[in-house]
Amino acid sequence: MPDKRKSAPPLTPKSALAIAEALEADLFHRFSDCQLLARAFVHPSAVSGAVQSNQRLEFLGDRVLGLAVAEMLYARYPGESEGALAPRFTALVRREALERIARQLHFGDHLILAKGERDSGGRENSANLADACEAVIAALFLDGGYAAAAKFINHYW
Repeated sequence: MPDKRKSAPPLTPKSALAIAEALEADLFHRFSDCQLLARAFVHPSAVSGAVQSNQRLEFLGDRVLGLAVAEMLYARYPGESEGALAPRFTALVRREALERIARQLHFGDHLILAKGERDSGGRENSANLADACEAVIAALFLDGGYAAAAKFINHYW
């Protein structure tokens, strides 16, 4: 039986390039693989066929963010104990912080969503925005290494 869900437009090289061109200056990185960055904006609702969602990137981005924030706090507060650093860390890696950055950079404009998700306000959904932000961090990491991801994180966090 065919899948009757309305899917998003396919992720074409042209659409991937448009996303990269719109965001590279704010991300402080020029992507050699624009498809990687574009995949960071593919919501699971829009997946069909060979297109992958941003979930695996989100998983990796969460870990890269954690490392970069821990490193940043360790350097910025050399006299503080682990107990004093932990609440700062938690505040910086929580969904609200990710959502704030995603809104600042207008990530919602680039989300690739199925019609139902779009119609229900998916571009403004805090979870979708936070997930895309983590996925973008992973795309930066995979395309440009830890330094590219850390530069982005250190600037916005």
